[in-house]
Amino acid sequence: MRAHTTPATVSCAEKGPPEEGEARMAATTMSAPSAPAPQTSPAASGLEAGTLSTRHAIGQSLAIGPIFSVGAVMATVAAVAGYNTPLAVLLAFVGAIALAYVISLYARRYAGAGAMYEYLAKGVTNSFGIFSAGVYVLGVLFVGAGGLYIGIGFLTQGFFQAHLHTSIPFWVGGAVALALVSYLNYRGVRVAVSGVLALAVISSIPFIVLSVVIIAKGGVGGNTLAVFDPSRTSWSIVFKGLLFAVLLFVGFEAAASVAEETENPRRSIPIAVIATVAITGVFFLLTAYAGTIGFGQAALGTNNAWAQAPSAFGTLAQHYVGGWLSFWIDLTVILDATSVAIAFMVTGSRMFYALGRDGLLPKAAMSTTRHNTPLAGIIVIIVWSVIMLVWGATNTYGAAIHTSNAFAAFLIAGNVGSYLVLLIYCFLSLAGFGLVWRSRHTEGGLAWKVPVVLLGLLVPVLGYKGSLDPFPAYPFNVGVYIAAAMIVLSAVWWLVLRVTRPDRIKTAARHALQVAATPPETAGPLPASPDAAPYPPPVPGVS
Repeated sequence: MRAHTTPATVSCAEKGPPEEGEARMAATTMSAPSAPAPQTSPAASGLEAGTLSTRHAIGQSLAIGPIFSVGAVMATVAAVAGYNTPLAVLLAFVGAIALAYVISLYARRYAGAGAMYEYLAKGVTNSFGIFSAGVYVLGVLFVGAGGLYIGIGFLTQGFFQAHLHTSIPFWVGGAVALALVSYLNYRGVRVAVSGVLALAVISSIPFIVLSVVIIAKGGVGGNTLAVFDPSRTSWSIVFKGLLFAVLLFVGFEAAASVAEETENPRRSIPIAVIATVAITGVFFLLTAYAGTIGFGQAALGTNNAWAQAPSAFGTLAQHYVGGWLSFWIDLTVILDATSVAIAFMVTGSRMFYALGRDGLLPKAAMSTTRHNTPLAGIIVIIVWSVIMLVWGATNTYGAAIHTSNAFAAFLIAGNVGSYLVLLIYCFLSLAGFGLVWRSRHTEGGLAWKVPVVLLGLLVPVLGYKGSLDPFPAYPFNVGVYIAAAMIVLSAVWWLVLRVTRPDRIKTAARHALQVAATPPETAGPLPASPDAAPYPPPVPGVS
């Protein structure tokens, strides 16, 4: 946590009384009936403003990737939680709902392409927001960009072997998915997000059908609540599964990155974030329960059948329904993984755009295509993903855990991304206490809001406890070292900016307060405090 405190210990002059004064003036202006909210045009922002609805925001939040998560990530939960996999998922679900509420606190106040960066810049200090931006972007690159294409690659390779009786190099599937994802992101945010939503809905059908059939048949030993009894394994094992169970939900905050392109962001983004976690949480519980009783307690012991199956739900479909459903389940996992990649490229590219617009990255980072999509961000993610595919093909970590090198690389990359994103969840929850406290007189609800925010903080903390105690053995310790290096890199980046561009640090994240939003009377009351002023006048000289 040292990297957490380093940028936060800058002098209070950096956050600056003048900036607070501007916010208070803006809050006063906002309350005046005659003062219209300033608008940010597409030409000014470089993004296509006001083209997305709540439905599209939910589609972007499906960066959770419910089908891919069940098909690939759930196996890692089962590998450590075993028969208590549903309990680990339930705990992660409860915590994710609390985290979604925390995100909604920020989303009702701020709307910008920088999302987590702008939230923490306004909720804590600009310096802390910049440092956190580095951590979050790197986390997205590991878990949602390069690492994800490795996952798509080995899933596609397994699909060809199981259903088409032929073999292809794992990187081929990842490369094809990368090309498709890049094209859709280039074409426009509406096209990309609509693709995410359509693929997610279609892909969920075979899993719901299979889960209902398994539950109706009672699985191996009948329906039981024993899967939620920690004495069947231990709390330590449950908490170890919690890290990967939390990873099921990583990405729910992705809707925040399209706030500038959403017609009514202060309403649509909070709804999208909370609704997506609720819907997918129920889906995860359904499939975790069905998978657990489908394999049975005996098969989830030392030689964990769920973890070792190339396609766990494909195996269950073959046993409980028939080969035809196994085919469609394995195919829809690949399709949904592609939709997740689309959503993460949307998020990552807009983070690069926002940082470039604020002068925190080279000016080229804010370049856009003729379709008003972030060109530089897309290119960076493409290059990074190619590097990760090469790494997945050339590493030698698989031998240590008796699996393929590609799968080992996917697990390590997922761990790195999880450590980094969980850290941001911790930061958001801690800063969330401040938001709740400062709005206690205007919004009320302090007695229940504080426990909810605390619960949101508890889950990533427990996730760290389960994954780092005891310290992971090789090769999973590599993921810890890489994540630590990424945190240090983010702190170094902030230090360089502090020396070379102090003026840009002082003006960071102001676009989060300038984007067009729904007037307060239709979006709900907001506290008139420095952290909550959504419409200050544009700042002269800030691009």
